[in-house]
Amino acid sequence: MVKIGLLGIGTVGSGVYEILNSKTFKNSIDENITISKILVRNINKERDSKYPKDIFTDDPNEIIDNPEIDIVIEVMGGINPAYKYINKALNNKKHVVTANKELVSIYLDELSEKAYNNNLGFLFEASVAGGIPIIKPLTKLSKINDIKEIKGILNGTTNFILTKMIDENLSFDDALSLAKDLGYAEADPTNDIEGFDVLRKLAILSTIAFKSKIELKDILCRGIKSIKKEDIIFFKKLRLKIKLVANAIKKDNKFSSVVEPMLVNENSTLSTVKDAFNIVSVTGNQVGELNFYGQGAGKSPTANAVISDVVDIINNDFDYSLYKEKNISSVNTKLFSGRYYIRISEDIKNSEVFNRLKKFNIKYEILNNEDLALVTEHIPSNVMEDFIRSMDFKGNDFCYVRIDGALKNMKSKEAALTII
Repeated sequence: MVKIGLLGIGTVGSGVYEILNSKTFKNSIDENITISKILVRNINKERDSKYPKDIFTDDPNEIIDNPEIDIVIEVMGGINPAYKYINKALNNKKHVVTANKELVSIYLDELSEKAYNNNLGFLFEASVAGGIPIIKPLTKLSKINDIKEIKGILNGTTNFILTKMIDENLSFDDALSLAKDLGYAEADPTNDIEGFDVLRKLAILSTIAFKSKIELKDILCRGIKSIKKEDIIFFKKLRLKIKLVANAIKKDNKFSSVVEPMLVNENSTLSTVKDAFNIVSVTGNQVGELNFYGQGAGKSPTANAVISDVVDIINNDFDYSLYKEKNISSVNTKLFSGRYYIRISEDIKNSEVFNRLKKFNIKYEILNNEDLALVTEHIPSNVMEDFIRSMDFKGNDFCYVRIDGALKNMKSKEAALTII
């Protein structure tokens, strides 16, 4: 018998409980698996009758210090006290499964090494892209391939918002409100719309792919709040679609990672990913490009990923290649480049913008003269970031997004562009 201690019984935790107790799961696995204890904040809270009354505890030590519990599943979220509990569980020779992207993005190396030294599993498939199996395949791919690039859509909330802005002409605020009504966005959507959720996921994927600890601070991160209806109109004229894209590339043992709004060809693979779905593209020197697509979040898909890790632990099907093979890579912000779309409100004088563009030797094409909209030439991303910083917009209404580097010719019949 395998006994499990569950830290948390929120959306994902309840999904884990339901799958582990389903007839389908019980009939498909030889091992007898049971949840012995569930940690909750309020033991007196009224709960669904499907839970045995004696299964709940508000004392984490009843799980972490219990010698009969083999696997600890952490679905609480946040850094503390989750980090403390996971550390102690590993010290007490218990396998750990977590869905906590915030924690994994910071402590992946430390906790993986501790698990390795104790011959334990520290698995976190559910921390990235919900129900899409990506962590385990990427770990195996990185053993055979030199991973050159990771690219994808890793947040269902922002993809839903942008889809509604494109397909239904909704404003950002209206699309966000709809996402909240349908349960795709939290009451406080900051982590999603500012790109922080994707930032953590990309740090995890990059660390695995490049076999080098990628720090959050080394990833440029911008969200989607600045995108307006008028931007969508311009994008459509250019036959492009806007997506919040995670992108990490490696070249000559240098890497660059970014989370940013990106304009992609309307016929590209990324443009076809709608609503709350996710996609992860991995490019290796041997395998070429592979795409992983599916539900990026939600109760059942995420719980499914947690259970897949539990099954791997029971079958002793996990490896330590991530922890044993480490490369030293350095950050190079010049690896990304492209043309940029820029829109600046009429509150800022066009002449000021033109003078600053000239100073940075950036050529451009004008889309609109009122709320100034333009497209730059192909430039390194660090040049664009330097230009934006030099303008010191201070909250003014402006938007800038990179255009997929694969797109060379952007002119359209609908958009009259003036080359400057």
